[in-house]
Amino acid sequence: MVVSFYGSMLEHTGGIKTYKPENSPNVRLLIDELGCQFGADFCDFLISEESCVFLVNGKSIAALAGLSTKLHPGDKIEVLPFIEAG
Repeated sequence: MVVSFYGSMLEHTGGIKTYKPENSPNVRLLIDELGCQFGADFCDFLISEESCVFLVNGKSIAALAGLSTKLHPGDKIEVLPFIEAG
């Protein structure tokens, strides 16, 4: 499993574009792991509804099981900044 960060997410990761989680069985626990890796503020930012979009294998977690979406070895997780159109 690999997590890729894009756009303004890189400001929170110190420029790190990819991260390989150790053992995150779902998105919520992945966010906790990312908080341990990159700081509690990043964790809070990730769970804010309007800050970013999570894609698991190209599908938004909003169309899956939300934060309970299960993760498996080999999954590709993308974290993109939420872009508001006006």
